[in-house]
Amino acid sequence: MKQPLVSAIIVNWNGKKWLKECLGSLNGQTYKDFEIVLVDNGSTDDSVKYVIKNYPKVRIVETGKNLGFASGNNAGIAEARGELLLLLNNDTWVEKEFIEELVGFYQENNFDVVAPTEVGPELKVDQVSNFSRKIDIFGHPINLKNSDKPPFFLSGVSLLFSKDLYEFSGGLDNDFFMYCEDVDWFWRLHIYGKTIAYAPNVYVHHYGTGSSDSGINSKVFLWRNQNTLQMLLKNYSAYNLLWVLPVYFVINVAEIIAFLFAIKPGISATYVLGWWFNIVNISKILKKRSLVQQNRVSKDREIMKLMYWWPAKLNHLVSRVRG
Repeated sequence: MKQPLVSAIIVNWNGKKWLKECLGSLNGQTYKDFEIVLVDNGSTDDSVKYVIKNYPKVRIVETGKNLGFASGNNAGIAEARGELLLLLNNDTWVEKEFIEELVGFYQENNFDVVAPTEVGPELKVDQVSNFSRKIDIFGHPINLKNSDKPPFFLSGVSLLFSKDLYEFSGGLDNDFFMYCEDVDWFWRLHIYGKTIAYAPNVYVHHYGTGSSDSGINSKVFLWRNQNTLQMLLKNYSAYNLLWVLPVYFVINVAEIIAFLFAIKPGISATYVLGWWFNIVNISKILKKRSLVQQNRVSKDREIMKLMYWWPAKLNHLVSRVRG
């Protein structure tokens, strides 16, 4: 079977410390017909100089500032020459057969988007648990451990798909600076009747927080709050928005009060700021919603079967209490 050209897109922001392992593992691939496009989001740690000196074949796209995950990937995809696109985090490394095996699975099956299994830095591949990535009906993600249920979305750490599909679907939304951008895209893919799957026995080793802040802070809460609401407004049919949104806002108010009692007013403020972001940008959001709904193939009731029918945040809270 003919080997299509694969464009590996890597978004980097001050991730120089990860690049040797990431780019080095790509240099040794058994699959030869691929290019590497590194998008540098205004790094100040000499990432670009390092790559130019040590990996001269890597194509570099400099954005000049931190555009976030979605816009960064879109900048790289705009310059990509490949028929297939491989998104890859900068804080990852892969085995030498990685691209060959992932492309082989993609070509031998009829899935529109495929992904490898994510392996933490301290684990071996035979220690990896089976996760199913879901969202609840309010858009909050949850990972179900040791689950054989089909995923709602695949991890944005590494994804393989065709450039044609990406352009047709509209790709990652530039208005999602960080968080939920992958979930939003997969929701749209479900609406358009597309299929997704993990490639068995193909792994990506991921350290985590390569180009983002670790931990939970007000900035993270703000991104999640404004993006989750955008996602609901764009992707649900009107009749489901009529009941989902009121419940969503009631939950938001309860969380605002809880954080105020916890003396975290900054976190509480992010909910209001998230609402305000959507109010200010409502015209743009509704235009995108109109395009999504016009191209709808699958009904909400089919897509919602893939969701987690229990509040994901409550599940997280119970898990935290149990230690």
